[in-house]
Amino acid sequence: MKTLFRLIVKEEAAAEISDAFDYYEEQQFGLGEYFLGTLYSRFETLLTNPLTNPKIHDEYRQAVVSKFPFVIIYEIENDAVVVYSVFHTSRHPDGKIK
Repeated sequence: MKTLFRLIVKEEAAAEISDAFDYYEEQQFGLGEYFLGTLYSRFETLLTNPLTNPKIHDEYRQAVVSKFPFVIIYEIENDAVVVYSVFHTSRHPDGKIK
């Protein structure tokens, strides 16, 4: 499948991904890798069809990560999908627990 957009993962989102990976690896060896594989597969889908997910605020969109309680907050800028956050659904986007 040919990607039409390029992926930009902002520093905060990269830190959230790293934290999630560490957490899942602590729970069970290999689960962090499984999380990353699932997340990267979702990124690939976003790069080919970024408009399929709903807008949640202004131009920001939300995509659900299957099999894990995470969502991706992103925006389309020119030829890029810019990921601002990958957060656990029990957390608010500002980092506070609901």
